[in-house]
Amino acid sequence: MVGGMSAGQVVGPLLDLLLPAVCPACRAQPGPDVCAECHGLLPRLPASCPRCCAPGSEIPCPVCRGNGLAHIASARAGFAYTGTMKRLIGDAKAGARAATVQALAGMLPLPVDAVDAVVAVPPSPGRRPGPHLATACARHAAHRLGVPLIAPLHCVRHASEQHRLSRAERARNVVGLFRCQPGVPPSLLLVDDILTSGATASAAAAELHRAGARCIHASFLCRTPQPGDRPN
Repeated sequence: MVGGMSAGQVVGPLLDLLLPAVCPACRAQPGPDVCAECHGLLPRLPASCPRCCAPGSEIPCPVCRGNGLAHIASARAGFAYTGTMKRLIGDAKAGARAATVQALAGMLPLPVDAVDAVVAVPPSPGRRPGPHLATACARHAAHRLGVPLIAPLHCVRHASEQHRLSRAERARNVVGLFRCQPGVPPSLLLVDDILTSGATASAAAAELHRAGARCIHASFLCRTPQPGDRPN
């Protein structure tokens, strides 16, 4: 460890400076973005519910019954959390190459509706140093949309990792997890890297509503495949 950072988190940025930029997926073609060939092989989500991101085009959505994610007006996810995308996200969170974080941030789908500002789902207290993928995605989205990135949300305690829990346990795990400064803009884009049950995003959106938001859209880089998913 160096100053609380792992060797990978120290060496990764140095490699980005010293080595030629390459595609973070195949590590062979020129980068720093994902090359065209690898991008074509990424696990894109098919047509999906605009309220909960479940694959399929049925109306109402058989997963959320048209109710969507709680406190969220619309939701978009770009890819399935599997295969190459899962590996890229693992590399980004490990801090192996900073260029991987930036390449992924550029893939976040943007909302159809206009927003006043962008908010990232914040990191847990005491997380290891290194890039926070949701924040990087939110910063990139704010730049693309031409609106400010704001940080009114705070995570007030450490929570268990959501992917290890059942759906009911995930909902309990995020109760009281966030606090929000009052006076947020009325229309927001909430950004997180991975959508599983939606419990974390919904808990964050609930706090944003209490702080003054009236319409919250959500964008996720990936959605975790669910047992009940049906192909489009």
